[in-house]
Amino acid sequence: MISTLAEKVTDELELSGYRAANASIDRLATIEQEFRSIANRDEWRKSPHLSQHIFDFTLPQEYQAKSILVVAAPVAPVNIGFVFGGEYFSFDAPPLSEDYEQDAANIFSEIKKIISPQGYRLSESNLPTKILASHCGLISNGVNNIGYIDGMGSYFRLSAYFSDIEPGNEKWLNNHSVNPKCAGCSRCIDTCPTKCIERSSFQVNRCLSLLSKEPTDFPVWINSKWHNALIGCRICQKVCPLNQEVSFKASIGADFDETETAAILSGEPLENLCSKTREKLRYFTLEPLYPVVSRNLRLLFKKHGLTVN
Repeated sequence: MISTLAEKVTDELELSGYRAANASIDRLATIEQEFRSIANRDEWRKSPHLSQHIFDFTLPQEYQAKSILVVAAPVAPVNIGFVFGGEYFSFDAPPLSEDYEQDAANIFSEIKKIISPQGYRLSESNLPTKILASHCGLISNGVNNIGYIDGMGSYFRLSAYFSDIEPGNEKWLNNHSVNPKCAGCSRCIDTCPTKCIERSSFQVNRCLSLLSKEPTDFPVWINSKWHNALIGCRICQKVCPLNQEVSFKASIGADFDETETAAILSGEPLENLCSKTREKLRYFTLEPLYPVVSRNLRLLFKKHGLTVN
């Protein structure tokens, strides 16, 4: 059987360590409608963090797009180290860094190398990639509202692109599939500290991962002992069997010395931090979240029984 150009793209990307899927451009309206429906929910509109997510569903003007490509790049868990009171501590942080920007550039370049010689074009897009990837069957969903890919677990980043190549034999799922392994497992449900995970529903406004990113104070019902990461919450991902099969090991992304740690804890304005501190925060995409980094770091130290002035 002769493979389509879209199939060649996904096959070549997989050889480079990525995973990909494609959909017809006719699916764009469905994706937009679903996102608009989600964004109109109270929990989304009332969340300062969620409500700042803005997507663009505008098609390229230079050519007639016929397909949407969605690509997953593996990422490794990240720990960030801090020195406080002469002791060294490391805490989980989002697996985001400038390295992913290089990955995204590589993906774009690889796709263009395949399609450009045949006269086809490619454009970056800003779409809700999790919705897209789920409908395309690229990811399956856990009951913890997190996407999973075989061989990557939940440790990946998604990017999407418009192109004028034909979508080929797309795999489009009308409903979002739940990974079949979730049926006989309840680890995330049992270990979630805020009990936001239920078998058939997920209460995002109770999720500690979201609450840790909100600039507002934590709700009074949050137990300080639940805090486990600099940004976010990793509990359900760490206990998930779908991640136990992944060989990634957390790496120390950056270390902040005693002086840098003290400056962050004091709430020193971002622009007043020394250049090396700002560079570390920027590299690990913590600059936009800096207002909550100081608060969360104080809570983590207090959890360890340390006094923070």
